[in-house]
Amino acid sequence: MEVEQLEIRDYLAKCPPLTELPADYLNEVAQGLEIQYVRRGTDVLKAGGINHHSFLIRSGAMEVFLPNGELYGRFSEGEWVGYRSVMRDGKVSMDVKAIEDTLLYAVSGQMFLEMLERFERVRKYFTDGKPERLRRAIQEIRGADDGFAMITLHVRDLMKLPMLVGRNESIQQVARQMSEVNAQTAMVTEDDASLCGIVTDVDFRRRVVAEGLGVHLPIADIMTVNPLTLSSRDQASEALLLMARRNIRHVPVMDGKDVVGVISASDLLRSQSHNAVYLVGDIFAAAHVERLAELSKVLPKVMVGLVKNSLPASDIGQAITSIGQAIVRRMLALAEEKFGAPPVPYAFVAAGSLARREQTAHSDQDNGMILSDDYNEAEHGEYFRNLARYVSDGLNACGYVYCPGDVMATNDQWRQPLAVWRGYFETWINKPEAKALMYASIFFDLRCLHGDESLLTDLQEEILKKTKASTLFQAFMASNALSHRPPLGFFRGFVLDKEKDGSDEKGMDMKKRGVVPVIDLARVFALAGGLSPINTWERLDAIADEGVLLSQASVNDLRDAFEFISMVRLQHQAKQIEKGQSPNNYVPPEELSALERRHLKDAFEVIATTQTIMASRYQADRFR
Repeated sequence: MEVEQLEIRDYLAKCPPLTELPADYLNEVAQGLEIQYVRRGTDVLKAGGINHHSFLIRSGAMEVFLPNGELYGRFSEGEWVGYRSVMRDGKVSMDVKAIEDTLLYAVSGQMFLEMLERFERVRKYFTDGKPERLRRAIQEIRGADDGFAMITLHVRDLMKLPMLVGRNESIQQVARQMSEVNAQTAMVTEDDASLCGIVTDVDFRRRVVAEGLGVHLPIADIMTVNPLTLSSRDQASEALLLMARRNIRHVPVMDGKDVVGVISASDLLRSQSHNAVYLVGDIFAAAHVERLAELSKVLPKVMVGLVKNSLPASDIGQAITSIGQAIVRRMLALAEEKFGAPPVPYAFVAAGSLARREQTAHSDQDNGMILSDDYNEAEHGEYFRNLARYVSDGLNACGYVYCPGDVMATNDQWRQPLAVWRGYFETWINKPEAKALMYASIFFDLRCLHGDESLLTDLQEEILKKTKASTLFQAFMASNALSHRPPLGFFRGFVLDKEKDGSDEKGMDMKKRGVVPVIDLARVFALAGGLSPINTWERLDAIADEGVLLSQASVNDLRDAFEFISMVRLQHQAKQIEKGQSPNNYVPPEELSALERRHLKDAFEVIATTQTIMASRYQADRFR
């Protein structure tokens, strides 16, 4: 091969899907292709014409238009155009035009079709639609870790045989049986062998010894009634998340109505030194803020472990959130120990990613307090101010920094009686101005972490009825959501944002331009439909179930786009943490392979398409 052909061959080897070709065949392609140069403004293909080449763009950029004149897409270096017409016997259905001086590698139709026939991965690359490509990409980006790949294990792989005792057996009898076999748990059953409770060695300490309870009483007196259970077929990752969310360490395993095993946190994570289950348990046992701050430093390592264990992005968000909410709840318990019981009922509410259960690492605080309407400022104000300040200062010490916009319970505005909160939402819905929309994007995602949950649930029911009925609010919210666009460049490549750390480095902002647009889309459709879920994944499921807001296919595509973008973001942050760097959301395109960049572009295009659907449905362009 001549030097020029060697250079072409080396370039082809970097371009998906030619990376899948064996070296000898790649040499044939390099020798057989034609090099074409086209000037800016040149029509490369015209609808209705005939084409017998697939074109790989070596440099420059091109636009492709649908028959109605609508722009289909912009393509640049390393991307292909014209291949669809080759696969349709040469019939061109879209216009292709060079928008820059462009150098093309033209692969003959005969060679292109031969590649499709001989190499399955090449065929899938060109024949799969965007949804299929994204789903395959999600599987690939998760990969498989050599360690404890929990996503591949099931509960039955890790559970132990259960110790079964009758509900009328005495506390002393059960304790002896557990000691004989060195068991930490016993499953308590009815006469028909159905499960009615669980007792652990901790129960003997807390409910018997500490309370001075008689050991001849029935074991049913100290058992946990109707415990949470798992199926033997459940994935081990589901057991992990259940334990993390509920702060429990032992779960009975069922096969139908039969108790077949018990699984513990140590069974799940014996090979890991940092994990959500143990950490959450330690958080609830912490006696002071300093201990909580020490424990919170482990959170980045937990996230790295979850990413390496190939869990889905939604599960990683749930696990990391379980740590954040545990810290908040423990902080509030410590505050109430310090200042006494609350004088009137209140609900401490979280907003943002903590409310949606979508945290990835330490973030700033977004929270507030809904106080009972029995609240009296003169009598109760000092108590709740002290409580809010204690919690906020403690969270800051744990790495959850003060909110730059002061959206915290320490701000008098966000520590108000229920009636005042009702007035806030009434204004935001009926007078959706710029500031109102900013608050709407924060406070329409609320979750109660501590206190009287009914203060929030009653309010949310009223809110959803109003958001479902207000078409003006829906239009303004949709318009506001369009301010976060995917980072797709107008002419080519990705839009890069400058990092906020003072450096000159740029990258794709995978938060504001990646995950936030999907979060915004899900929120708009959910509020317009009067749907109650807060978590983005659950909102998308509810939107699909509703059947009129978005089609099931559109929701599936959006879920896949959200998952892929989230995993790219998480893997980027995990790499930074392992290097000792502070994690951020800016992913340089060069950090990704050419194939990952293509999949990312697919994901961004899915979001852009759904944004167009939303804008049309809610007439958002009226307010832009």
